[in-house]
Amino acid sequence: MKSYGTNRRISSTELWTLMYVFMIASSMSLPIGYTTGHDSWISAVIGALLGLGIAWIYAALSGTFPEQSIVHIAQALLGTWAGKAIGLLYAGYGFQLGAYVLRNFEDLTVTVLLPRTPSFVISFIMIAISAWAAYKGIEVICRCALIILIFVALQSVIFIVLLIPDMDPGFLLPVLEGGWQPILDGAAQIATFPLGETVLFVMIIPFVNRGERIRKTVLSAVGVSGVLLITSHLFNIMVLGELASKQVFPSYTSAMYISVGDFFERIEPIVFTVWVFGEFTKLTVCLFAAALALAQTLGSRDYRMYVVPLALALLELSLFLHPSQLDVIEFQQHVWPWFSVPFQVVIPFVLLVCALVRRRYRRLS
Repeated sequence: MKSYGTNRRISSTELWTLMYVFMIASSMSLPIGYTTGHDSWISAVIGALLGLGIAWIYAALSGTFPEQSIVHIAQALLGTWAGKAIGLLYAGYGFQLGAYVLRNFEDLTVTVLLPRTPSFVISFIMIAISAWAAYKGIEVICRCALIILIFVALQSVIFIVLLIPDMDPGFLLPVLEGGWQPILDGAAQIATFPLGETVLFVMIIPFVNRGERIRKTVLSAVGVSGVLLITSHLFNIMVLGELASKQVFPSYTSAMYISVGDFFERIEPIVFTVWVFGEFTKLTVCLFAAALALAQTLGSRDYRMYVVPLALALLELSLFLHPSQLDVIEFQQHVWPWFSVPFQVVIPFVLLVCALVRRRYRRLS
């Protein structure tokens, strides 16, 4: 594998951790998949299975071409110019996804914590920290994720255990009240956001030191994250009922119900803090993947020269993406899933088919 700046190796455990934290970041706050009220947990189950299918496609592609990113794979299969075009597309995809991650962080922070602080200040601090981590390289990003995983695990256990007294299983009934169409719409949202967004890891998988374990690592990370999403949907519905689908931040709202003995309550700041860590990880991965894809497409030897310009452009884009937070959520629920399909499914699937056909042709010849 060619060197593009800091080119160090990471273990499969570090890849798993980074993917897991990446996926649970926005999913713990945004109302993704809550299109059917109390049936939203069914959307989560179907979406998790679809997400596993998407992960299998790009994991199989990466396993077929060890130590090569999707930019190099596309150039090997489709030629230089087509490969460069795909590289630019994925650089743009990572860049735009990072802009939405930064915007989500800005909206939630302004809403629940710092309503009088200018949005630019909040976004600038986050993008500056993420740019520093991306500049330091994939090894630093993974070590940050390993530390964050501890807080994510503790928060998940606390969240689940302390919400049990406030749950009402009756809120899950009746089943399939609105039919299958809204359930499938919610499943498409969950499959593409956040599970399918892990397609950006085709830029990171080449750094793994044990290529033979890539498929197992990727599928297990997506599977565990899918289980967490299903659990989150179930708990939020059993606590909030039909209100879960009407909340801007359902998990954060559920955390406000936690009260133990009238002295241990108001723990939603813990949820917010862990969410900030997750958003930092996801934003850093998007910035790193976009810079690396751009460097490989343009033939640059060091991706780090693109980190700061991309970070500044990403900051500017996040501030003007949509006029309001509700518009952002509407876009992510109904437009983003369709926008993501070419990057998450179509391109990796076409490349995988081309790779299998070429392999079969070589065997026959």
